[in-house]
Amino acid sequence: MSRSPHMRRQTLAVIPAALLMATTATLATPAHSAPQKEPTATLVTNVTFQILDHEDFGSNVHCTRNSQSRDTVRYLPRGFFYSGKCGGEIRVELDFRAALTSNSAVIIQSGHVKFFEGASENTDDQDGGLTFGYTGEPQTIIPAKESRTRTFYVENNDEGEPDDHATVTVTWTNIKNYQLRRIPTH
Repeated sequence: MSRSPHMRRQTLAVIPAALLMATTATLATPAHSAPQKEPTATLVTNVTFQILDHEDFGSNVHCTRNSQSRDTVRYLPRGFFYSGKCGGEIRVELDFRAALTSNSAVIIQSGHVKFFEGASENTDDQDGGLTFGYTGEPQTIIPAKESRTRTFYVENNDEGEPDDHATVTVTWTNIKNYQLRRIPTH
């Protein structure tokens, strides 16, 4: 199929225009500009579970379980989960949500401490627990380069066995923080 001279001119006119637009777009982005880093905080969480498994016969079982993590926190809340087990019958769980605030602090938005007791540490039989950080209760705020500690007490209150209990101590540390900054585009 042969093209008319008029058709060739249009095709040739389109190619230089597209090339010019691509060159302009390339030149408009300075080679030395860097993308801005999303603000983050590094949250170190230390959790200690002190658990007592009361026995009617024989000795009580005392357990201390420690967990530590180092995680990145952003504006979008994310969940955290820790657990401690004791005596083959008890499991205690801590879960919470944390997010970065606009003033570089980390906020612990909400959480639960759950006490499980049953035939094994993997039981789904929740016998006690508490919530924190929800509406009506102050949320925990950790400013940059600071720490906050909270202690929670839970027991087996569903089965009337308060001698089975746990104290959960959690320390949050906001150790490193990146600020939003404008990057010059000279």
